[in-house]
Amino acid sequence: EVFRELGRRVSRLRVSHAFHSPLMEPMLGDFREVLAGLSYAEPSLPVVSNVSGRIAESGELTTPDYWVRHVRETVRFDDGVRALAAEGVARFVELGPDGVLSGMARAGAGEDAVLVPLLRKDRDEEITALSALGRLHATGAPVDWTAVLAGTGARLTDLPTYAFQHEHYWPVPALMPAGDVESAGLRAAGHPLLSAAVELSDSGGLLLTTRLSLRTHPWLGEHVVMGNALLPGTAFVELAVRAGDEVGCDRVEELTLAAPLVLPEQGGVQLHLHVGPADAAGRRVLAARSRAEGADDQPWTEHATGVLAPGERTVEFDTAVWPPADAEPLDLTGLYERMAEGGYRYGPLFQGLRAAWRRGDDVFAEVALPDSAERDAAGFGLHPALLDASLHVSALGGLARGVVPFSWEGVCLHATGAREVRVRMTRTGDETVTVAVADPTGAPVASVENLVLRPVAPDATGVDALTRDALFRVDWLRTGTPGDAADTGPVGVLGDSDAPTALAGVLRAEGLSDGGFVAFPDLAALAAAEEVPATVLARVRPDAATRPEAVVDAVHALAARGLELVREWLAQERFTDSRLVFVTSDAVDGGDLADSALRGLVRSAVSEHPGRFGLMEAGRGTDAATVLAAVATGEPETAARDGEVLTPRLARIASGTTTGPRWDSLDGTVLLTGGTGGLGRIVARHLVVERGVRDLLLVSRSGAAADGAEQLVAELSQAGAHVTVEACDVSDPAAVADLVARHPVRAVVHSAGVLDDGTVESLTAERMARVLRPKADAAWNLHEATRALDLEAFVVFSSMSGILGGPGQANYAAGNTFLDALVRHRRSLGLPAASLAWGPWTQDAGMIGTLSGTSRQRVARAGMPELTAEQGTALFDAALASGEPVVLPVRLDLAALRGQGDLHPMMLGLVRRRGRRAAAGGSVAA
Repeated sequence: EVFRELGRRVSRLRVSHAFHSPLMEPMLGDFREVLAGLSYAEPSLPVVSNVSGRIAESGELTTPDYWVRHVRETVRFDDGVRALAAEGVARFVELGPDGVLSGMARAGAGEDAVLVPLLRKDRDEEITALSALGRLHATGAPVDWTAVLAGTGARLTDLPTYAFQHEHYWPVPALMPAGDVESAGLRAAGHPLLSAAVELSDSGGLLLTTRLSLRTHPWLGEHVVMGNALLPGTAFVELAVRAGDEVGCDRVEELTLAAPLVLPEQGGVQLHLHVGPADAAGRRVLAARSRAEGADDQPWTEHATGVLAPGERTVEFDTAVWPPADAEPLDLTGLYERMAEGGYRYGPLFQGLRAAWRRGDDVFAEVALPDSAERDAAGFGLHPALLDASLHVSALGGLARGVVPFSWEGVCLHATGAREVRVRMTRTGDETVTVAVADPTGAPVASVENLVLRPVAPDATGVDALTRDALFRVDWLRTGTPGDAADTGPVGVLGDSDAPTALAGVLRAEGLSDGGFVAFPDLAALAAAEEVPATVLARVRPDAATRPEAVVDAVHALAARGLELVREWLAQERFTDSRLVFVTSDAVDGGDLADSALRGLVRSAVSEHPGRFGLMEAGRGTDAATVLAAVATGEPETAARDGEVLTPRLARIASGTTTGPRWDSLDGTVLLTGGTGGLGRIVARHLVVERGVRDLLLVSRSGAAADGAEQLVAELSQAGAHVTVEACDVSDPAAVADLVARHPVRAVVHSAGVLDDGTVESLTAERMARVLRPKADAAWNLHEATRALDLEAFVVFSSMSGILGGPGQANYAAGNTFLDALVRHRRSLGLPAASLAWGPWTQDAGMIGTLSGTSRQRVARAGMPELTAEQGTALFDAALASGEPVVLPVRLDLAALRGQGDLHPMMLGLVRRRGRRAAAGGSVAA
């Protein structure tokens, strides 16, 4: 707890005893008696004793006394590693679930040692083990590949007798898309990272603009930090230098990096460099800001600020003797592998460090770009990858590992287009250096008078950038009032005052049934009418036999009746040019659970058959005039409330407004449904490893018999959790009640669900019920069984399919809209609840795993790229921290959405459409 208060990451170990400590002494006597009854034998291989820290002598390990000392005394792991290194051991293989010991052994084994963990957490075991063997083989260890690959079908292949010839014949696309910027009143910037420049007429300042993406600048994808492709800090230096060239400033006097610029996997970002007017000394203020492409309504993010100034200065660097005299060579073997393990994954372009030497506080290096980058280097002042690689020697110069540039002072570029350089980095403080760069002849290339290097915060590169366009909610916006209604013609109403669809009676009570509404008892009467109204309203309610407290029965009954109406509507040719609008209650507040599933069903019907169906929420006291105004909007979904018409729109929400559930301090069990499935496993690992959950109950229909359940339990137990797996049909209320009664449940995460996709015409009441049961029935049973408990969290996994109406998923959408409504219902009772309406996950995680490759590509093209496990768990935390009852964690490619001709109406709150109506009498242009 002391270390936790100091801000350090700690994890409580779930073990029976505090091994290797004085707390073991009370059990030593009994332990000795057990050991005395065992037989011992000399090991067949040399063993390093963790008691002495040296290779055990003959007879040392074969006595009870040794093992009594072993359980009580300190583990001398580092001494043992150093003893092996002294014996000439150069390769260490870690046999365990992760690479923790390999990292600990580096200091004792030495920089030259090869440390290879055979397995890694959250990575495929077979691939990881084979990669480890491959690395051992590449460093000279003999590997019997015939034995390793026996039975796999692998065979030896003869290699060419000559070296591989790296010749490329594919055309190389231009970095910047072609376009005449001058016709837009701009001028071309003439730089690989910049598109255009414009002088600001009101101030004498300058604006440089560009668009960056992994498609137009693929080399930026080789600079990955903490799982995200970042624009290197050295790129901001290059841009600042170029901005200085434009305004006659030879020196970047200072440049401070405020926030990383994360490049999205799809789409791009707009980047602006604003250079202010010159002061009396000729100095100018510089700022670099970006915004995601298509996010026109979002603020710009400031990434860097600085000052440009006239007056070139040079940091002296004498390379007459090279390598420098009295400098000690440094071994760079495995440098980039170790950097990758620390979260810095650099591609070949950024792996430019060729050789290094150290002399006191000075580190010298030779750095070069690969031959393939020779043409690109000519377009830069100093290629960002070359300067970035020049800084990789920082860890070899006594500075902390894993640091990146934070601020620069006195940066000057003396020569352009370098592809190979010599570098001297001089340590001047705990986190500061000076840098001098020269070409192979010794001529100066660049000078940095002071550079501050600091560790990068993982959240700064990942979660903030991810959640900027990945956390949303549904807002209801005012669209109109009764006075705004146009003439809609007669509006049909299904059912009379005595029928379950009693909407006609409600409207007749308003005294306006003759002023715009025409009642029909059923669809047969409507089909027989002389004229079918353009809009027909229907309200589906439970029949008199449904008990008010039987929520699940009512949900199933209304969903089945709604499906029947939809199918009948589509089957009748007379209704082809008309729209059937289902009227529900409390869509905004979620108060009426009975028709909540109906909303998802109808939303999917709208997606499959645009213009044929609609949804309208009409709360108590809604007047008929407001209903007519809602009809007149033509929107597929509206709410008529308090004399106003509202329409749903997606809106961004900010993460971090609350702390979220306190997972690591729960005094009880977290119940996770679907816990042995793909998505459940990801969530289980996240809760245990990242959020400190120590008691986990995994529930699924198969329970411990599920594939991989045993391995999952072992993995989570190794991480310190007590894990129980039970088979339970959570759609059975009695089974859920018994389950909760037997475990001290303090939090619920409901991730279970099934798919049975098909167009709405092909669905049946049975197929509807099959999908509703593990979603709606199970969630209601969990609610009922835990409502009297003091829960920390009640989280249900919903889907974007329910919000947007996934085509071909009307039954799945129905189950998910019930979850959303249940969460709002719990919130109204003062109970904790959150619904996460997920977008698509990668194939091995969420429900998208059942889709074909073509279908998944369609989803991505629709502007919703898949979530990886890392992204999904980050959004899980961020969504719960937002405090919102219903959150949509989904990655949106706004540029792709903007390019869609028929955008979903809910997306109009995110994607701004520019345009005005055409004036009457305007000319028609061919």
